[in-house]
Amino acid sequence: MRKIWFTIFVVIVSVTSLYAQNGTIPVGYNARSFGRGGTSIGFFDNAGLMMSNPAGISFIEEQVFDINAIIMLPSPAFKNYKKNADGTPTTTVLNDANGYKDPFVLPSAAYVHKFKDSKFTLGLGFFTVGGMGAEFDLNHELFKDASGNYIQQKYRSRFAVMQGGLTGAYKITDKFSVGVSAHLVYSTIGFNNPFSMNPTNMKGVMPGYGGLTFGQYFSAPRPTGPGIQPDKGLGYSEVTSIADMNDLKAFAFNGRIGLAYKFSDKFTAGINFSSPVPLNFKNGVANLDMTTQFNDSYGRAVQNMIIMSGNTMPVDTAKVRVAQQFAALGIVDSNGFAAQYNITNDFEVPMSLGFGCMISPKDNFRLALDLEWINWTKSAKSMKLTLTNGQNTNINLLLGQGGAGQAPLVVDFPLEWTDAVLVKIGGEYDFSKTFTVRLGYAYGNNPIPATTINPIVPANLVHHFTAGTTFNISKRALLNLGLEYGLKNAQTAVNQYHLVAAEYNGSTTSLTNLLGHISVTYFLNR
Repeated sequence: MRKIWFTIFVVIVSVTSLYAQNGTIPVGYNARSFGRGGTSIGFFDNAGLMMSNPAGISFIEEQVFDINAIIMLPSPAFKNYKKNADGTPTTTVLNDANGYKDPFVLPSAAYVHKFKDSKFTLGLGFFTVGGMGAEFDLNHELFKDASGNYIQQKYRSRFAVMQGGLTGAYKITDKFSVGVSAHLVYSTIGFNNPFSMNPTNMKGVMPGYGGLTFGQYFSAPRPTGPGIQPDKGLGYSEVTSIADMNDLKAFAFNGRIGLAYKFSDKFTAGINFSSPVPLNFKNGVANLDMTTQFNDSYGRAVQNMIIMSGNTMPVDTAKVRVAQQFAALGIVDSNGFAAQYNITNDFEVPMSLGFGCMISPKDNFRLALDLEWINWTKSAKSMKLTLTNGQNTNINLLLGQGGAGQAPLVVDFPLEWTDAVLVKIGGEYDFSKTFTVRLGYAYGNNPIPATTINPIVPANLVHHFTAGTTFNISKRALLNLGLEYGLKNAQTAVNQYHLVAAEYNGSTTSLTNLLGHISVTYFLNR
C-alpha cells in the first residue's frame, strides 16, 4: 500500500502545472463538489473534505477511496502597445496574441477510514492545491535584429502546489465533530521572460567618477545639446535582461482545522481555517542575459557623445571613444553579458477562513452555500528573489551585487494582491438512487491590481459556472463527472507606472478556462 501511495504522489508532482482559479486557489477539490460550484465546507459527502473541512469526514459513514482528475484547457490572451518616451502607450499595437493552449491533467487521491465502534475517523490524501502559469511568444521593444524586426521572446511561468498527508476527525457528540489536517506541501516555480529592474539595482561604482554608480549613470537624463555634461546619462527608467529561472523547489507544512455540525439530515454546517504556507524556494538556477540591454546602452552612449560634440563627431570616432571609456571602467567585451546565478525565492500560500452549509428541502434535493476569505494582502505583496554567486565579471561590475564575494542581489518582484472573498452556491438533485445531477456558480473577486497584472501571472478569473453528475456504476462504485467554465475576464493595466515593467502599461491580460472533472468513488466495506 505504501508503494501505491508513493507512486500516486510522484505522478501528481511530475505532471502538475495549473492555471489559477481565484489567485492560485481552485474552487474545489473533488468532482462532486465541483459540480455544485465547489461547495463543500458544510456538505459532508466526499473525501475532498480533507482540504475544505477536515471535521466533515466524521459524517462519512463508510470506508471510501476516491481518485479524482481535472483536465484543464486554459485560453490566455494578451494585448499591448508601443510606448512613448515617457512609457505611456501609443495607439500602435505591439502584441495581440493568444497564449499556448496546452491541456493539463491534475490528479488527486484520497482515502477515508471509518473505525468501527469509534468516534474517530482517519483520512489520507494527496491533492493538487493550486497554481498559475502561462506561455506566450511576444514582441518586446528592446529586442530587434539589425533590420529593426522584432525577435520574439518567450514569456513563460509555472507555479504549482500540491500537498498530502493525514487528516483526523473526532465526534465530540453525535452531531458535532472537530477535525485537523496535517499535510506536507511541495511546490515548484519557474519563469522565462524579459525581466526588468529599476536602474537603482545597478549599485556598482564607476571607477574615476567620484562615486557615481552605474545605476545613477543609466537613469540620469540624456544630453540635449553640445558641451560636456557630467550630470547626463543614458535615460533609462528600467533595464531589461532575458531571465530563465528554474529548478526552484520548496517543501513546507500546512495545517487545517475544521468544525462540523450535523443538525439533522436536512441541515449541516461547517467552518474551516487553513494556515498560511511560507514557501522558501531553494536550489534554483537563474540565467540572466543582458547582452541586448548593454548593446542598446552602448548605442545610447555613442549618440550622447555625438550630441555633446554638437553633432560634429563621426559615428566611428564616437564608437571608438565609447569603447575606450567602457574599457577604462573595467568592462571586458570578450566576457560578454550573460551570467548564471544561484537563486532562492520566497512566496506564501495565504491563510483562509471559510463557512459553509447545506440545506435539504426534500430528501432528493440539496442546496449549499460556501463563503471563504483568502488573505492575499499579507501573502502576495511581492515575491522575494535572491541571486548569488554570479560569475560574469562585467555584470558583477555593473550590478555591484549578486556576484561571487558580493552581497546578494535581492529583487522584490511586485504583486500587491488584495484579499479575496469567494461565494459559492450550488445544488444537486437525485433523479433516482443511481443518478444525480448538479449545478453551481462560484464568484471570487479578482485579487490582482491594475498596477501588477501581466500575462505570465493570469490569476484573474472571477466567475465560474459548473455542472456535474453522479452515476452508480456498481454496488460499490460511483462515477462522478463535472464541467467548469471560467468566464473570460479581461483586465487592463494602468497607463503608466506599472510596477512590473513599462511594457505592461495600458496592456490587457485575459483568461478563459474550461475544466473537466472525473472521479471514481469506491466503497470498500459495502
